[in-house]
Amino acid sequence: MQDYSFPRAVCRSLSELFISYIDLYFSSQRKESQVIFHGVSKDVPPGVPVDEMNLVSVSITIYDPEDCKVKNQRELLDKRIMRISNEAHTQGALLTQAGIAILLGESTKTISRHIEALEENGELVPTRGKWKDIGPGVSHKKRILELYLKGYEYTEIERKTQHSGEAIMRYVKDFARIMVLTEEGFEDEELRIITGLSEKTIQEYKELIETYSTEEHQERLDQLHSIFGKKETSRTNTETGPKNSSGRWSR
Repeated sequence: MQDYSFPRAVCRSLSELFISYIDLYFSSQRKESQVIFHGVSKDVPPGVPVDEMNLVSVSITIYDPEDCKVKNQRELLDKRIMRISNEAHTQGALLTQAGIAILLGESTKTISRHIEALEENGELVPTRGKWKDIGPGVSHKKRILELYLKGYEYTEIERKTQHSGEAIMRYVKDFARIMVLTEEGFEDEELRIITGLSEKTIQEYKELIETYSTEEHQERLDQLHSIFGKKETSRTNTETGPKNSSGRWSR
């Protein structure tokens, strides 16, 4: 402040204001071994320019005493990735892989490789790319539905994925609609118009239908048919008109 030739009294007042500001907005948020990080709000949709994104201040635990009990470096990094991504998500933000790399002092390539391995083992890492279906990777919706089709209950899926029961139910309903309408003979373009789902999501759901149309998972599929089958067919006929024998809509 002396560089600006402020009087001593002004410097002292400004210093006190800075300290008060830090104590008010940051000291109560940050515990030992934590940092304050500004992540993108989980409510920001894809396609928003970076300079227009709403940022959220979140407390991130860089080090936890439990980390000392993990002797394998790969497992330790996995643990830290899961911890900080879930901490941010719980506080209303979604970290990017680049953000995780910065926080943990690793390369983005290393973080990407670890996240891929975690997801192959059934873990869901809440990053912005996965949650907002940005990029070519498998969407979080597909992974949630895989858990459902494998027989997990809603409460278990909530715990594993950090998603609300309402969101999970919405994905299940959308999946059921695609399943029923596909069996009715609707084409992909028609499915997109009727459901409002993206082409990528429709393809993922159809892949799930093909993969899980087995005797082992038939009970889940039967449940979806019994709950959504007649309701969906009735609603679609009302919205678009029934299909005639040529596969075209008629009114």
